[in-house]
Amino acid sequence: MLNRFSPVSKRFIAALTQCFLLVAWSESAWAMQVDSAVGPAGEQVQSTVFELKISGGLRYLSNDQAELRWVSNLPGESTVAYGSDRKLGAYVKSTSRGVSHSVVLTGLKPGQELYYRIAVQNESGRKLSAYYVVEAGMNYRLPEVAPSDAPPFSNASQFLDDLLQTDLSKLGGVVVVDAAVATDYLPSLLERQNLTIIVAFDDDAALQQFRQEWYSSGLYGVHVSAQLTRDLPDEFANLVLVDVVSVERSLDWLSPSGRLICRSKTIPDELKYRSQVVRWSQRAGDLWLGSTAFLETLSKWDHQYGSAANASYVGESLEGVDRTDDLEVRWLGRPGADFGIDRNPRMPAPLVVGGRLFHQGMNRMVAVDAFNGAILWSLEIPDLRRVNIPRDSGNWCADGDRIYAAVGAFLWVIDAATGEMLHTVEPPDSGVADPAWGYVATTDQYLVGTSVASGGIYEDFWDKPSWYDGINDAAASKVCGRCLMVYDKKYGDLRWQREMDAILHSTITVHQDKIYFVEVEDASLREEFVGRVPDSKIWSNASVVCLDLETGEEQWKVKAPPTGQLEVVAFGVADDDQFILETSSAGKFHLSSFDASNGEQRWTQSPKWSEDNHGGHMQHAVLMNGKIYLQPSILDAASGDIIKTDTLGKRRGCATPIGAGGSIIYRGGSGPVTFWSLDEEDTSEFARLRPSCWLSTIPAHGMLYSPEAGGGCSCGGWMECSIGFAPIANRQSGASK
Repeated sequence: MLNRFSPVSKRFIAALTQCFLLVAWSESAWAMQVDSAVGPAGEQVQSTVFELKISGGLRYLSNDQAELRWVSNLPGESTVAYGSDRKLGAYVKSTSRGVSHSVVLTGLKPGQELYYRIAVQNESGRKLSAYYVVEAGMNYRLPEVAPSDAPPFSNASQFLDDLLQTDLSKLGGVVVVDAAVATDYLPSLLERQNLTIIVAFDDDAALQQFRQEWYSSGLYGVHVSAQLTRDLPDEFANLVLVDVVSVERSLDWLSPSGRLICRSKTIPDELKYRSQVVRWSQRAGDLWLGSTAFLETLSKWDHQYGSAANASYVGESLEGVDRTDDLEVRWLGRPGADFGIDRNPRMPAPLVVGGRLFHQGMNRMVAVDAFNGAILWSLEIPDLRRVNIPRDSGNWCADGDRIYAAVGAFLWVIDAATGEMLHTVEPPDSGVADPAWGYVATTDQYLVGTSVASGGIYEDFWDKPSWYDGINDAAASKVCGRCLMVYDKKYGDLRWQREMDAILHSTITVHQDKIYFVEVEDASLREEFVGRVPDSKIWSNASVVCLDLETGEEQWKVKAPPTGQLEVVAFGVADDDQFILETSSAGKFHLSSFDASNGEQRWTQSPKWSEDNHGGHMQHAVLMNGKIYLQPSILDAASGDIIKTDTLGKRRGCATPIGAGGSIIYRGGSGPVTFWSLDEEDTSEFARLRPSCWLSTIPAHGMLYSPEAGGGCSCGGWMECSIGFAPIANRQSGASK
C-alpha cells in the first residue's frame, strides 16, 4: 500500500529528494555559496553547519517580500543569504548583533521556491545554519494592484484612512462596500493589499457599468468585484461600509467578528445583531464605527482537545444539528493538500478562536477567517513539526489575541491577527541537556508549559513506522517532560516551576484552578533522559498529581492504578468534579476517576476496544453532557457505569472522535467525516471529505471546520480543500437574529 502514491505524494517525494540532495553537498560547497553571497571578496573563513541553532519563521508581507524573524543560540553579526535556487545570490544583514533578529527579504519571485541560509560572524569565526527551503505556492498574499490605475475617485477618503490605521490596523479578509459610498472609500481600501473588496449594488445597470470600468482598468477580480445585494451571502464580511439608509440591511452581511462603518451625521438608531446591541463610537468625517460582543458568546476550540481540560467538547452544539444534511457549505478553498504532510501522521489539531481558524501543515501554519475562508496570513517555521500527538501533546494553543507555539527551545508568541512573531519565552534551567519547549496551554492569566529533551519530540512522518499505530513498538513510548512551569501572561514572569523525573505530556490537564498529570518517580530517568519513556519504566513508579495552578502547591498525590500491561496511550480529562485517567491495553480502555478535591478514587471501568489497529485501540474519550463517549461504548460520567456498548456507528481509519452536543463526529464506515446522531442512533456522512489521522474536524464558533489534512494518504477519499460548514437554520435576517 505504501508504494501507491497520489500526484500530491509524488510532488512531495520529489521535493524531499531535492532537499536530501542539497544536504549531501559538501560543507566546502555550502561555505562557498554563502560566503560568495555575504562575505567580503577573497575573505577566508572557517565555517561549520553544526554549531548554530535557529528558531524562527518566515512571514510573507507581499508577493515579493517576506519578513524573516529568528533567535539563535549564538550572538554576533548575522546575515541571511537567499534566492530562488540553491545558488542563493542575494543577502541582507540584521541590524542586531545579539541573538534576536528580524530582516526583510526583497525581490522574491512569486510561484518559485525560496532558499535561505543564516550565517553568524563572531570572535570564534563564522557559523552557518542549516539550509532552509520554502516550497513554491506557499505565499498566500493577494496579487499586488496599483490603485493609480483604477477609475477616477473622489478624494474624500482621508477620514477612512485614519480609521484603517488606528482601530482597524489589523483588518484582513473581506470588505463589503455599499455602492452609495464606494466612490469615496475605495481608494483607502485599495491601499490595503490584504483585503478582498465587494461593492454591493441594488441596480443591475449600475453594477454592469462598474464592472466594465474596472475590467478596462485591469483591476477587476484582483481585489475588487461587484455583486447585487440580494446575491450576497449572510454573515461573512469582516467589514461593512454603508450609508445610514442601508445600515440595517447590512447586518445580514456582517460576520460575528465583523465591524461596521456607517456614514451619518447622527448616531444610527439602536440596532441588534443576533440579539446583540450594536455599539457605536463616533469618528471624524461623519463616520461611526460599530461592533457587537457576539463573538465573545461563541464557543472556541483553543487547545488540542478543545480546551486545556481535554474533553474533546467545547459546548458547541451546532444549533442542535445532528445530521450532515442539516449543514451547508459556508466557504471552501485554501489551504489545499500541498500545505500539509502526506498522510498526516497524527498531527496537532486546528484551533478556532477570535474569529480565526488556525491550521498546521508541513512546518507551517496558516490563519483563515473563520466565517469566510479568507487567508489572513501564513508562516513558514522549519522546526514546527510535531507528530504522534496521542503519545505527546499539542505544540500550540491560542487566545483571542495571541498564538503560543512551541518551536525548538522556545515558545513563540505570535500575533493572532497578523502572524507577526512577537517574542519568545525560554524554559527555565531544569538540568535538561539540549531542552525543547514541550507541552503548552493558556488560561486567562497564565501560560503553562514543560521543558523536554529536544530528541523526545516525534518528527518522523514517512514509512509505516510513522503511522504511529502500534501497540508496543518504539513509537508507543510516551513523550515526557522534566520540568512543569507556569508564567504570568501579563508580565512574563515565571510564577513557579516543578522539576520531576518525568511528567507524561498526554495526561496534563488544566481545569479551573488545578493542573492534573501523571508523574513518574525514577531517578534513573534523570541520567538517561531522552524525552521518550517506554511503558516498562512508567507505571510501576507513576502517581496522579493535582497542583494549584496559581502557586504550584501540591493539592493531592495518589498512586496511579496498577497495570501489568504496556499501555498504548494515556490521556487525562477533567470536569468540575473529577480527573479521569484513560489508558489502553489488552483489548480494553481503562478509565479511573479521581475526586477533584482530594484525589480519592471514585470509580473505575474498562470498556472494550472496537479494533486493535488504525486507531481503534487509542481513541481519546469525549466527555460531554455528563457522559463519556469512547467507541464503541457510552458511559455515565458520574458513576462510570456502561450505558450502552457496540454503538456509535462503525468507525474506520485513524481519526479520534469529538463531541458536538447532539452528535459524535468521527471517521465513519466508508471513511469520510461522519455524524452519529445520539437521538436517532444512526449515521450520516460527507462523501469523500476525509479527516486527518487524528483530529482535524472541529465544531466551534457555531460552525463545523474541516481544514484539509488528509491529502496524499493511500486510503484515498480526500477533497484536497478546506471547508467551513454552518447549520442551515442560521440563514435568517441579520436585523432580527
